[in-house]
Amino acid sequence: MIEQDELKTIISHAINDFNLHYKYLIEKDVSERCICSAFARCVEKRLPDREEYNNVFVDVEYNRGAKGNERAPKHLHDKHIVVDLIVHRRGYDNERGFYNLICVVMKKSTDRRGYEADKIRLQEMVSYDYGFIYKCGYMINADMSEHILKIEAEYYL
Repeated sequence: MIEQDELKTIISHAINDFNLHYKYLIEKDVSERCICSAFARCVEKRLPDREEYNNVFVDVEYNRGAKGNERAPKHLHDKHIVVDLIVHRRGYDNERGFYNLICVVMKKSTDRRGYEADKIRLQEMVSYDYGFIYKCGYMINADMSEHILKIEAEYYL
């Protein structure tokens, strides 16, 4: 059984790895997608080599996975949503449902558009009410003055 503490450790270590090896991307003000993609590689390297993590993927801007139809786009409040980064098993299992572990929204510190709405969406994705049931969600800030990633907000199931 994967515990929330273990998932937080994965994210914390991935942030440390990013800040050690990829801060250049923040210094050069590349796009959030590029930063998020590099962060995804750091997360992937931190996934333990254990049975619970078999077929677990780290995907950037994965936009599929509606309940009962894994080919349908994700929707929340009748709006199509795309999550910046997720750690999950792809698809929907009719017996077990979704196997969603982590969802991440990444924002540059200089871009506050949609910030509060993104925090609310993360809270909703980390709840039983909307069907996604991620174990944890993180708002990760690319701090453009310090040139590092850091956790801005975190939510748990």
